[in-house]
Amino acid sequence: MMRRHLDIESLRALVGIVDLGGFSAAAQQLGRTQSAVSLQLKRLEETLGQTLVQRSQGRVDGVTAEGAAMLAYARQILRLNDEACAAVGRDEAIGSLRVGLPEELMESVFPAAMAAFRALYPRLRLNVLAETSAVLRQALTAGQIDLALVKSCDDGAPAEGEVLWQEPLVWMAGDAFRDSVDAAPGAALPLALFGENCAFRLAATRALAGAGLPWALQYTGSSVTGLRHAIAHGLGVTALPHSLLAPGIGKVTHFGAQRLPALPAARLIALHATPEGSVPARRFAAWIGDAMAARAGQGEALAALA
Repeated sequence: MMRRHLDIESLRALVGIVDLGGFSAAAQQLGRTQSAVSLQLKRLEETLGQTLVQRSQGRVDGVTAEGAAMLAYARQILRLNDEACAAVGRDEAIGSLRVGLPEELMESVFPAAMAAFRALYPRLRLNVLAETSAVLRQALTAGQIDLALVKSCDDGAPAEGEVLWQEPLVWMAGDAFRDSVDAAPGAALPLALFGENCAFRLAATRALAGAGLPWALQYTGSSVTGLRHAIAHGLGVTALPHSLLAPGIGKVTHFGAQRLPALPAARLIALHATPEGSVPARRFAAWIGDAMAARAGQGEALAALA
């Protein structure tokens, strides 16, 4: 049986092309020419005997089924490659890494990333700012943090940064919802949401405005735990990533006779203080992405039990 070997830089090219939505942006991030990045992807496709990226009139139009599978492996291989080089090379980075992230990630994905960070960088101090994405962007611009992990629900490829995770944003409510609200024609949809600058809140209210569906805010908070309690006990409907479904909380599609509007995808994007980003910052972002994937798997399992 002939053995095939995957080239690390070709895998980096694939991840960059998909995350940044094109060859030019990937080339800029990787510090290579566009033709070099294109050649790396071509060699990877030839090695695997599969088309990985869908192209339309010279532009990237998503990945094929084989490309999606390879992308997941590529992320794991690159992370393990970087961690192995750091561990064997005795990475003795000292100083501090300043990270900003949405507060709700502290309850779910941060612990796993923190454990990996401490194991690899025992002498590097981690400073964390938990805030809204708008505040985190401002802090990054002001030079107050090195890495900002921000939420985005904008359509199309992101104009900046690296997409760490993407999943559907869905309407959800607790089992008590249907027994506790007035869904008569013209009634306002009761909402339970994060604070004013939250990307999920903006996406939900924008979709409702486009559909002409009135709404009334009945709960606002900053923690996932508090929001889950609010909707579980019938305070209203919320819009959250699919992975946050839990027993007693399910997807909803209608309010009375009116169908709830479609919602965009939810993304977590890594923004760095410098174009290339430091190695510890990029590793920390990758660990957060891995933890998001693990949370999504757990969320699907819990939702199946609901």
